[in-house]
Amino acid sequence: MTENAEFGRLFPSRSASSPGSEFLAARLPAALFDATDPDLRQGGDGPAGRAQRGGARLVRVEGAEGAARAFEVRLRALQDAGRLLILISDVTESEWLSERLEALRRDNRDLIRNINSALLVTDPAGTITFANPPAERILGVGEGDLPGRQIADWFGVAEGGPDPIEACLGDGTRSQGAETVLQQADGKRVPVGVSCSPRLDAEGRACGVVAIFQDLSEVKELELQVRQSEKMASIGQLAAGVAHEVNNPMGFIHANLHQMSEYLGDLGKYLEAVDRLAEAVAESDPEVIRAAAADVQAVSREIDLEFVRSDFEKALLESAEGAERIRHIVKDLRDFSRPDPPARSPADINQALDSTANIVFTMMKHPVRLEKDYADLPKIEAYPMQLKQVFMNLLVNAYQAIEEREEAEPGVIRIATAREGPEIVVRISDTGVGISEADRGRIFDPFFTTKSVGAGTGLGLSTSFQIIERHGGRILVESEPGHGTTFEIRLPLRNAGPEVTRGRVDPTSDG
Repeated sequence: MTENAEFGRLFPSRSASSPGSEFLAARLPAALFDATDPDLRQGGDGPAGRAQRGGARLVRVEGAEGAARAFEVRLRALQDAGRLLILISDVTESEWLSERLEALRRDNRDLIRNINSALLVTDPAGTITFANPPAERILGVGEGDLPGRQIADWFGVAEGGPDPIEACLGDGTRSQGAETVLQQADGKRVPVGVSCSPRLDAEGRACGVVAIFQDLSEVKELELQVRQSEKMASIGQLAAGVAHEVNNPMGFIHANLHQMSEYLGDLGKYLEAVDRLAEAVAESDPEVIRAAAADVQAVSREIDLEFVRSDFEKALLESAEGAERIRHIVKDLRDFSRPDPPARSPADINQALDSTANIVFTMMKHPVRLEKDYADLPKIEAYPMQLKQVFMNLLVNAYQAIEEREEAEPGVIRIATAREGPEIVVRISDTGVGISEADRGRIFDPFFTTKSVGAGTGLGLSTSFQIIERHGGRILVESEPGHGTTFEIRLPLRNAGPEVTRGRVDPTSDG
């Protein structure tokens, strides 16, 4: 047996004098020899013949301390009859790496196939190269139908901005939790939340996109239900406030009508006395005339004619004022609830803000002073009802922040408008409890609320933020705990019309 130095290192000889004279079985571990021995016995016609054609066998050997090693065995028949070339390579490390790589591939495959989120991988041209089952389910295709298709067949149908996956393919923009819409083959649109990032090759160059997305249909339906519940609660509050505000003038109108009815009875007695005096004058009998005149004076003193006449006029004016107040409330309510047209229309920001403030003011039970400062503003193209919803959310929040102070002294809500460069600015400030710095960073997140359980759903400010963004604007907040909060809405003046609303300062008395 002839051996090289590496064989001697791997399988040291037990005979120091003549290692080449040993049998192979004495040098190889039993498991390795047992695995190769059948080849040796069968010669070139058996497995050794197969080895001659390049075959290899992988043999695992348990070490003395339980550590397994792997060897690759190749046999080649030499031209010398009966002699074999045995090539034994220690492949323990490479085999471990291969097994580890296969385990990682298996784990990744199982993980990708079993996560609830959809996963898509594309090449630089937007061609899908991989998709997991949730992606196939959300996109509405069969198993294995996505590879080779274009991502644009489903994405890129959302309005109001570039699709996050298209943006990532275009310039490498990463997205996390971006909301968009995909369109299934049957035309059904599905809201999804997308996180995507570029795929990079070994040299750091973009070679496609990895996108993870979730179907938000159930979440959107839940949000819609919660918003509907919140809207119904707001309508209940609004109805109670309007009823209270209408009841006040209705109360004194009713009282005045009752009093004026009594005054009409007194005036009827007086007019009857005057009629009798007129009849006496017609008869030209001085005695009858004097008696009738005395009767008129007596009735006048009895009913206190001067007071009745003065108070009747006062009650009539008060009733007219109350009726006008009710008419104004109904007008504000009608203006506030008027639905938006399908497209944007010229909107008077001052009028929208003022009618909303008047409606919200009817809901306020805690003493609040409402201060208004409106600038001259042009109309802008907008959805007025959506903006009124934003104003109502902010005004109700301001009132609730004042209520939370638990102070008898009236709070102040200031609403102001201004034109600053290319923007219209609406500011709504309050002297309420304020918002902590930690909460300010989260107040526009869906379902986040600082209110007590049952007092709010956490969707008001989130919805307001989305509405203002839809109008191309911004909503900002400044607050100091214990000193109040200011919300600032900035709306672009593009498409502004020439109409102008007159500004005014209209402080309203305590409510």
